[in-house]
Amino acid sequence: MTTRRVFVALLAWSLAPAAAWPAVESTLCVAPNGSDSNPGTPEKPFATLEKARQAVRARNQNMQGDIIVMLGGGTYTIDRSLVFGPDDSGTNGHNVIYRAQNDQTPVISGGRRVTGWQPDEKGRWRAAAPVENFRQLYVNGVRAIRARGGPPAGLKRLGNTGYTTTAVEMANWKNPADLEFCYVVVWDHTRCRVAGIRRQGDQAVVSMLQPYFQHARTKEGVQADMPDYIENALELLDEPGEWYLDRPAKTVYYLPKPGEDLSKAEVIAPAVEKLVELRGTLDRPVRNIHFVGIAFEHGNWLRPSLIGHCDVQSNFIVDSGRKDSFSRPGGFNNLHNENLKSPANVVCHAARSIHFERCTFTRLGGAGLDIEAGSQQNAVVGCRFYDISGTAVQIGDVLKDDHHPDDPRKIVKDNCVENCYLHDCCVDYRGGHAIFAGYTDGTRIAHNEICRIPYSGISVGWGWGEEDAGGGGNFQPFVYHSPTPARNNRIEMNHIHHVVYSMNDAGGIYTLGNMPGTVIRGNHIHENGHDAQEPG
Repeated sequence: MTTRRVFVALLAWSLAPAAAWPAVESTLCVAPNGSDSNPGTPEKPFATLEKARQAVRARNQNMQGDIIVMLGGGTYTIDRSLVFGPDDSGTNGHNVIYRAQNDQTPVISGGRRVTGWQPDEKGRWRAAAPVENFRQLYVNGVRAIRARGGPPAGLKRLGNTGYTTTAVEMANWKNPADLEFCYVVVWDHTRCRVAGIRRQGDQAVVSMLQPYFQHARTKEGVQADMPDYIENALELLDEPGEWYLDRPAKTVYYLPKPGEDLSKAEVIAPAVEKLVELRGTLDRPVRNIHFVGIAFEHGNWLRPSLIGHCDVQSNFIVDSGRKDSFSRPGGFNNLHNENLKSPANVVCHAARSIHFERCTFTRLGGAGLDIEAGSQQNAVVGCRFYDISGTAVQIGDVLKDDHHPDDPRKIVKDNCVENCYLHDCCVDYRGGHAIFAGYTDGTRIAHNEICRIPYSGISVGWGWGEEDAGGGGNFQPFVYHSPTPARNNRIEMNHIHHVVYSMNDAGGIYTLGNMPGTVIRGNHIHENGHDAQEPG
């Protein structure tokens, strides 16, 4: 198993000769019960990572050894993104290392506690919402189910504008504009928002938010037609474990499972979209920062609450704002398949030599980790990714700067994901993967265990050949005569099982486009497809 391989690798590292250990210039300490007025010593630790980052900046200009920031166990709740820029980098080839102390687990959380629960009608409980808007709720560490139900009775599509239904009571539903119609079509998991519901005779007319519904109806590939289910209405809250946020009333509702006591439960709503950003520029990348043994939890993501989620593939959506989009026989298409990524809660942007080692990414509302925009030589090793709404790890992108960059420094290159355990991801956006890599050079995906993913386990490449030299089989307004940077990727020795349990037209490993020098070998792939049952 991957876990055993990780253990053996870490054991070998721990038994390395003392001379192989890097020099340490200084050590700072942080603990949830510390104080930012403290000096950051073991006896008097700082309280926040922001303070530790400031202390690092005071001593990292000419490093003679690594700077270690030891994080005590417990939760570090942040109220805004923790951003590391070029001034936070390791220098002279040394690293700034944010490390868990001993066997403790420090958690960087963007969540807020929901407290003050009171009984409500129909067995529900209610509480004041601590956050204006959120799409997930966690009760005692378990993701609750957003209130949902089957398609309304007598539903009929009304062109590309909406639907009619014999469920006339929907015209009286509270907050209809927060309701989402959800579609699972082959490889596509699309969410379309309702604009309004009105009664017309013995029917209700459901108007969908435009232009997003029209694009979902006419985009290339597969299109939305009749919803598989609808979601996010108080009137749908009828099963234990379901919840609903009444945004105008700033009230959360939850129907407890048997044995749950909300007066004692830990209930958390995500508040911060970007938990950690390592954000440099092409001229000044952020570099040489390591995170070891840290958990990243409770990230928010609200774009679907604004415009829905018109999935094209791999949780990339139609960019409805583009003026260079066009139609061809297959339907509406963004120029050169330059769709919008579903962003992650932890981001490496123009980053070099950033390492995540033995970290945990969980209870996240977007994707888990993005490595993008010229990020190179970064490593994700021995980490666990689970209970993530979208794709766990996304490397590169599918925009013009990715498939034909005007500066070679923009190429996402020589990054690796190794010895990781990625499971139970793409919970809310099933079109994602455990690992996605776009137009990348030298990406290595190796010795990982991947399971319980609704669509493909690993997806590498993009474009259906249309961005390759000379173009592909489908029409584009112009073709490129130079190749993309996609090349020399290695997907090897991965254990991939029980994936593609919900979607179709997928595989344990899925590739697109020309990628010279790419090697796929030694992967153990089994028990995939719809025989791999959806997690209960």
